Amino acid sequence: MKKLLIDLAFFLAVVFFLPSFVLGQTPTPGQIAPKAYTCPPELDQIYQQINTGEKCTTNYEEFKTDPKLFHYWTDDEEVTMQGRAKERARQFIDWVMNHSSIDNHPVLLKVWSTARNVSYFFVILTAALLGLGIIIGQRTNFDTGVKVWPSVIKILTSILYIAFSATIVISIIQLSDVMMKFFIENLGGKDLFNIYFNIGEKNYFFFGIKDLNMGAQESIKTQLFILKLTEITYYILGGMLILRKIILWFLLFVSPFLPILFSFSLIKNVGWIWIRVFFQWVFYGPLFALFLGALATIWKAGIPFIFDFSRHDIAAGYIYPTATNILWGGPAQKLTSLNNINYIDPYVEYIITLIMLWAVTFFPWWLLRTYLDYCCEGISAIKNLLLSNFGPGRNPPSPGPTLSPVSLTTNLGAALKIPKEVETSMKTRIETVEEIKKAETEEIVHSLDMRATKITDVARFETNKTTNETFNKNINYLKNPTQATTINERQKYMNIRVELSNRAAKADPLAGRIVSSVFAPALEQVKNRAAIINTLPKMAPVT
Repeated sequence: MKKLLIDLAFFLAVVFFLPSFVLGQTPTPGQIAPKAYTCPPELDQIYQQINTGEKCTTNYEEFKTDPKLFHYWTDDEEVTMQGRAKERARQFIDWVMNHSSIDNHPVLLKVWSTARNVSYFFVILTAALLGLGIIIGQRTNFDTGVKVWPSVIKILTSILYIAFSATIVISIIQLSDVMMKFFIENLGGKDLFNIYFNIGEKNYFFFGIKDLNMGAQESIKTQLFILKLTEITYYILGGMLILRKIILWFLLFVSPFLPILFSFSLIKNVGWIWIRVFFQWVFYGPLFALFLGALATIWKAGIPFIFDFSRHDIAAGYIYPTATNILWGGPAQKLTSLNNINYIDPYVEYIITLIMLWAVTFFPWWLLRTYLDYCCEGISAIKNLLLSNFGPGRNPPSPGPTLSPVSLTTNLGAALKIPKEVETSMKTRIETVEEIKKAETEEIVHSLDMRATKITDVARFETNKTTNETFNKNINYLKNPTQATTINERQKYMNIRVELSNRAAKADPLAGRIVSSVFAPALEQVKNRAAIINTLPKMAPVT
């Protein structure tokens, strides 16, 4: 998706930016004099106030005598094209915001029904394969207790979901659209897109003129560039909303296949991908509407930056000359020829409004993507942890042959005994998954300050407060990694716990003692102790 957005941005840059370098040309002396227009009266007054000798003229020959001094207004094709393009973009985003889609349209349900029928066939095929597997299993295991009801319930649930998948998916989509509508209408988002034009289709019949004065050309290029950026922003913003709806329609078509995907371990992850993408785009709409409505509220009250708008309509605020008849400005501005982004404060306000629109467009998508990545990684880690400890067919590691439970510290001291020849004076750095897998079990125990090779170590655990706190912290984090304060610590202890469990299952004696002493719940420890007692030789009475 990230690569797609980059490619889209490059395409739009090529389409919109490259033509902008072909501007209306200043006539050369050999050309016919272009049609002249009178300057706005406000500009004549400003030229007199700034007292630089500048003035408007409708005589082209007089203008040519000093293009720096005289202002000559004439028709310009580029300004006309840009003005109409901006109005088209405004109408586009206004249409997208005020026209909802028909999610239960018959053509969408027709495509879904085709996918539903195919899903029914695959469910029947899956049931046949399942029945064949049960028959073959009975012939080899000779088990008279056939447990078919769980499988039958799964098949019936799958058929029920397939039949109502369209209703479920469309209901979720419509609920998200209702939330979008609520935020947009209550916070004023639908009236947001009136930055530089009054609302109305009549603006499309606009004809542009510009000032040929040499000092006004930079202002013209900057204005056309920023307005083109606004146009692109409108198209991307509306395009994201339309893209969201189209992706949700496609996911609706695939929804009947979810039970089949979850029936096989090999393709189960595809089903999780569907769920992840579906909810990412479902929640994008309400988040987008919430931020957009908040943006409208902020714009109406005033963007919370320090601006100086006191220089409007006076000579002190006429720094960037008005050079076209396109009036533009930030939100809640009353636009005139002298309030047309003529100095830095309204210009910065306009740039901030564009950045805020970009944030509204992309931040919800990035936020949901990051949350789902973090959420899925955490769920996967917890799942691996649970499978490593409580997986089917895995016998719990047998505890060490001790019958006298004294205290937890003493029991752990005996369980974590390490031969002297492997003791080291330096701690081994064990942080990443690779380091944990490569390290010996003794090194893992050493890194956690859980060594107890002699009675003095046990005494140190009991008497030294710092050592005791570190020891108890490591024990508690191993028992429940979610208690760790940071993400890195949670991941580290989770990885160590999984690795020790795997090694205990492979008959690693030290790992087995750690797992039986630390991970096993109290009830299981009692059961293990009782099992050991039962295995001891019993003395027959002497008769």
